[in-house]
Amino acid sequence: MSDHTTLITRDQLCALLGISDTTRQRLEKADPTFPPKLHISMRRVAYLRADAHAWLMRQREAASKQRFAA
Repeated sequence: MSDHTTLITRDQLCALLGISDTTRQRLEKADPTFPPKLHISMRRVAYLRADAHAWLMRQREAASKQRFAA
């Protein structure tokens, strides 16, 4: 499976991004660029690993720009 189609769980998403589940919930509500949930079934959600990586790279780039702007 390629990285573009690999699904990860909520726990795996939090581990990959280095955030808590509470932070994940807050970001899902507040940040429209946060990786979207994919509803696999009525009670199961997953995320695309590629979306998580892309979001993380955007966060790193934004942090670098802020650091150099100061």
